[in-house]
Parts: sequence; C-alpha cells; structure tokens
Amino acid sequence: SGELYLQIMKAICGETKGKRMADLMCHKAPYTSQLGFERRTYVDIQDRLLDSEEENENFICADAIIFLSAEEAWFDVTICSDGIEHLSNPDGDKLKSLMLLKSNKQIIFTPLGEYMITNDNNPDSHRSGWYPKYFEGWASIVLPNFHPSLNTGAFFVWHCDDIQKDFERVKNELNSII
Repeated sequence: SGELYLQIMKAICGETKGKRMADLMCHKAPYTSQLGFERRTYVDIQDRLLDSEEENENFICADAIIFLSAEEAWFDVTICSDGIEHLSNPDGDKLKSLMLLKSNKQIIFTPLGEYMITNDNNPDSHRSGWYPKYFEGWASIVLPNFHPSLNTGAFFVWHCDDIQKDFERVKNELNSII
C-alpha cells in the first residue's frame, strides 16, 4: 500500500519543482521526501528522526496548529498524512482552516471513519474519526480496503483554487498509471 499511497500523493501534488511544502504531523515522513519538493519542512509534536536521514535538518519539533498559527511563511502545499485523526474533531477543523490560510493546496490522508479511538493522552493515539463528507468543497479519493490486515479503509482529500479542474487532472493521471 506504500507504493499506491506514493503514486496517489504524486498525482495530487502535481508539479513540485521549485515549490515549498510543509508536512504537518509528519511522524517519520516515510514518503514525503520522494515527492520532489525543492523546499521541505517537516513538523511533528514529538522529536523524531525521519526515515530519510538527510531530511532531519528540515524537521521542526512543534505542535502543527501552533506552528501554522505562528508561521509567517506561505507554502505551496501543506500535507497532513495520518495525522488529523490524532486530534480532536474541533482541533482537526482548526488544522484544516490553518492549512487553507497558509497554502495554495492542502492534502489530508487519514483512516476512513472511527478507527482505534482512545481517550488517553498519548500523541500517537487516535482521538477522532473522519469521513470525506467532513471536507465540503474538497476532492476525495476513497480506498475502502486500504488497510486489509486492519480491516479498515483510508481516504485522501485535497483542496485548491480550481478543485474541479485539479480533480480531473489527478483522475486522468491516476487512470494512466494505475
């Protein structure tokens, strides 16, 4: 599923040459460095080493909401992959709003629905469940059996200025490679 994830992310990102990206709640960012962005920022609340060792110089240990609230920089693309489910629904909505304010394109990937939600304080625990319908005006790609061993799906949602045109571009690109 990692290769499929990467193909879909590359299609959604589109042209990345010369562009700046922020990977929010990045965990170890196993695929983000392969997307081709010229300038990359990785943000996670836990101080982690990224899977691509050379990317560690671009890592910032911070809460993604606080980072975006304080950051004056503009990003071409903000990504939150396997992250929004670690926030409460109100904090997830706040993250979505900040992503919309701080970038031209916003991409979120998350499990489909309420998966493994707990009430503990571990930052790696899931605190909310998400569905594409929570992202009005965003394009989506739903993979109902993305995690077959876990018996759960996942989905991508993204937003940009001309989302209809971008959705058609992504659909055509994915149809030619998948």
